[in-house]
Amino acid sequence: MKNLHEIDVYPRLSLPVRSARACELILENGHSVLDLYGGHCVNTLGAGDRGLERVLARQWRKLSFATNLLAHEARAEFLAALAPTLPELPAGERWGVFCSNSGAEANENALKLALDATQRDVVVTFTGAFHGRTAGAAAVTDGKKAFPRAPFEVRRVPFGDAEAARAAIDARVAAVILEPIQSLAGVVDPPAGFLAVLRAACDAAGAALVFDEVQTGSGRLGSFWAAQHFGVLPDVLTTAKGAAGGLPIGLTLARERCTRHAKHGTLGSTFGGGPLVLAAAAEVARRIAAPGFLANVRAASAALVNAAQRGPVVAVRGAGLLLGLVLEEGLSAAAVRDALLERGVLVGTSNDPRVLRLSPPLTLLPGQAERLGRALEGLSAGVSR
Repeated sequence: MKNLHEIDVYPRLSLPVRSARACELILENGHSVLDLYGGHCVNTLGAGDRGLERVLARQWRKLSFATNLLAHEARAEFLAALAPTLPELPAGERWGVFCSNSGAEANENALKLALDATQRDVVVTFTGAFHGRTAGAAAVTDGKKAFPRAPFEVRRVPFGDAEAARAAIDARVAAVILEPIQSLAGVVDPPAGFLAVLRAACDAAGAALVFDEVQTGSGRLGSFWAAQHFGVLPDVLTTAKGAAGGLPIGLTLARERCTRHAKHGTLGSTFGGGPLVLAAAAEVARRIAAPGFLANVRAASAALVNAAQRGPVVAVRGAGLLLGLVLEEGLSAAAVRDALLERGVLVGTSNDPRVLRLSPPLTLLPGQAERLGRALEGLSAGVSR
């Protein structure tokens, strides 16, 4: 295909993957690599999950696709499966959901709802944030300048600075958007009480609090949502990544105070909410909510944290199966990643050059964590600084 090439925007690893099963990548030479990255939090149930395969095959035969103008059983089953997982609302309130195809779309729709509901034009965001690459999402992402101008006024505050946040959230602010744990920034945890401060400041100013749970949702932290993990209720939350176990999905969930102005045409999507993807998302929600599933996430997390206390790692950040391994001063996370890959373990990097990211399938078994520990041992001396 001399007349076609792929635009070179991905720094791909030299890893000839032939197939995958659960948390293992199978290479062309037959060797296996432990996948502790999970496709950027996407492979929630692991690769090639048999239960998800059966659901998809059944839905494909029954109704593979339908316009959003039609009601169908897969949508009803999805709503029934997701509803019990959601953060509890005050009596008389309920969540509304809109389905799209990605985290960026989910965040765009969250901001659109907040701007529409408040009739305001300012959004507060934070240093280190990543919310996507589309116009509105890029505007609230730190360091992204992919478009000539932002579609609304943005106020950027240092992540974790409660006083600066209080000062920024005033009567012009429509929304405050943040990742409860900043993943790409290096798995940065919020200081104790910070999310509660934002909740109180939004209440005082009449602004919407938006949690971007594209990575922290769907059981990733050992609870279904970061809102439950931290005990702080947002007005809007978004998710994507692993919510359909490997199929493209974006979900925007909003309290009725943020949907009351929505009407036909406010939001829309051709592919979002299609029956095949919603059947997958329903299966993922049911599996995560099943007895013992989240307990395994927490146990696997504890095993990984324990295994990581070796070699060049000086601290571990994050929660559940979204972990950041902070390396010794002067060590390159990219170099350590490459060295671990040579030892049969795949991990990710981040925007912090000293932090590795772990986001494996939520089906990782605690016993598999020891492979990370063995791979880390003795790395400091052999890795470039």
